Formats: sequence, structure tokens, C-alpha cells
Amino acid sequence: MATACASTPRTDATTAFPGADTVRTTRIANGVTHTYAHMPSGPWAIHVIDIDTARCSPVLEVRKPGTILSARATTTAITGDALAGINADFFMLPGGTPVGAHVTHGVPLVGPADRQVFAVVQRGWRVGVARTTGIARTRDDSTAITQINRPGTASAAYTGTRNGVTLFTPWIGDSIPADSAAVRVMMRKLDGNEAGGRAVVVRVGNASDVTRPGAGEVVMFARASAQSWARRRVAGDTVVWSAAVTMPGGERGIEVVGGFPELLRGGREVLSEQTVRADFGPTRHPRTAIGWTARGHLLLVLVDGRQPPFSAGMTLDEMTQLFSRLGATDALNLDGGGSSAMVVRGRVMNKPSDATGERAVGNALVLRECR
Repeated sequence: MATACASTPRTDATTAFPGADTVRTTRIANGVTHTYAHMPSGPWAIHVIDIDTARCSPVLEVRKPGTILSARATTTAITGDALAGINADFFMLPGGTPVGAHVTHGVPLVGPADRQVFAVVQRGWRVGVARTTGIARTRDDSTAITQINRPGTASAAYTGTRNGVTLFTPWIGDSIPADSAAVRVMMRKLDGNEAGGRAVVVRVGNASDVTRPGAGEVVMFARASAQSWARRRVAGDTVVWSAAVTMPGGERGIEVVGGFPELLRGGREVLSEQTVRADFGPTRHPRTAIGWTARGHLLLVLVDGRQPPFSAGMTLDEMTQLFSRLGATDALNLDGGGSSAMVVRGRVMNKPSDATGERAVGNALVLRECR
């Protein structure tokens, strides 16, 4: 076993990587290391970024390329000059719209669906099924905002989307699908962003045709009980809104990114409690995931795949066991396959499985710096 270690390993390599023929650990920053391990028994090529929060107070960011949700870029490009980054959520082809929520610096670019997210909250991290919470108000007349930039189709939204207001901003792109169940409020934005702002009503009508917002316009689709609020709006009304993505218990997500499925929760394996397709969970693929330990170590983990005899990839159960060996109590799977990429100081550390190299993805989770 060849080892080059710049800091004391948190977990003994014999336990974490049994039978490995190579283990290399290098320092990225104070309290942050990158470990590469190769295990012939898989075969598996494993990459672990370990952030010791006793020595590094991590500044994490969920980054989205471009100015519309469908934009894509490589993890390298998204990570930029940050210390490190990994590919993040699954995305809707042919574009890069995240399947789950995306929040950056407290601003929700797109709301959640019925699947888990990883969230940076005021005190630490959480994994759970998030919701959009918010309010739209004209004077003392208000209604709930239940979604942001996510159409109310069965495949893209959670049940709550069907009762409340969905806020659409320029991140949605140049068109919003028709929604015959919604009342449409077209507005000219005065100021603000998805987390809070003001706009003046231009017109109100039904949303049975495709909506094409003009420059400087935002749109609200009101469904079910919110329709009466929308129908009371008239041209010239000023609408004020505020919105956030919140975790179970009400904590507001500061940085939020989607994933699926949850692997560990409080030290307990929870994979069997979720419905996972046979061609996805029990089949070996390249994997990217995030987790943490009870002792305050945040773990960004990637396993290369689809490249025998170098690395075959892991099943989700094998990924769960890897996190357990690393000492994790909680873990969430992120997008994998050809999307899996880990970047350290601008360099791709793994071997992406696509023949064309690193794939353009919808977003990335980035360690910007330590404080």
C-alpha cells in the first residue's frame, strides 16, 4: 500500500478501504483532504474529500451555470477557482434543469419536488424532503406561494403545487407550459429576486396557452384556493412576495441541492425504505454522494464506474456500505453515471465514464473556501 498523507486520517484505511492496493491522501487546505483509494476486489476507484469542520469552517455553495434553468456546464467550469466541487443533482435532458430544488445564498432558483435535498441551514446540514414556503401580498390581501419556477405537472411538482401560487422568473426561460387549472398574473418587476421582491400587475387571465414573459416580467400561476386572490388583482396593483425552501421543522435552506435516494439517516440504513428502479439501485454505476459523520466531518464521495478492470462502479447498497466504513451517520446519493466528476483546485480528480470526457451538468456543489 502506498500512502502519502498530509494530515492524520480520520478513518483507518484498512477499515475504510479493505484490500486496497493504493491509498493516497493529500492536503487541499487546512482541515480538507482528498483521498484516492483503489480496491481490486470491486474493482473500485474511490475519491473522498474530507472536510474536518473543527479545522475548516466550510463555505459551501450550490452553483448553477448560465442564466436559465436549462443551462449546463462541466463541473470544472462551474467550480471555477473554488477549492473543490462535485457534480450535484439529476437534471432534465436535453437541458440542465435540476430535478430537485436549487437554492444559492438563500435565493431559490427552482423549488423542490417529492424527493430529498441536501441543505446547508443556519446550524449545519440537513437531508430531507423540502417545501417552498412563501407569501404573495397586495396590501392586506395575501395568498401562499408554494412553488418557484416549476410547472405543476405530475412529474415535476409535489402535491402542494396544485394549491397555491407558483412564481415564475426569468430563470424559467422564454416560455412557461400551459396550465388550464391556473389563473395567470402577468407583472412588471420593480425589484428583488426569487427570495423576495415587488412587481406591478399588468394583466390577469387564464393560463391555458403557453406563457412567454417579456423582458422584465415575472409571472404568477394561481391554482385552487389561490385563484380567488389572483382574480382580485387588477392592472396597477403592486404585489410583494417573499419565498424560501424550508426543511422539515421549518429551517430555511441557505444552499440547497436535490438528490436521491437517501442512504443513511442517523446511522441507520434507509435505502430499503425507498422505491428505487432495478436498473438504477442494484446495478453498478459511477456514483457521487455526500454525507457526514457524528464527529463533524463532511464527506464528498465519488466512485468511478463503467471502466473495468479499472473501476466497475457501485450499487447503491455498496455505496451505503462505503459511507458506513468511512464513519458516516448520514448520506444522500447525488447524480452519477457519466455526470460523476470531482474537481480539486481546477483539476478533475476522477476518470469520467463518458467517452467524450467530462459531461456538462445542471449544477454543482462547491467548497468555495474555509473560514
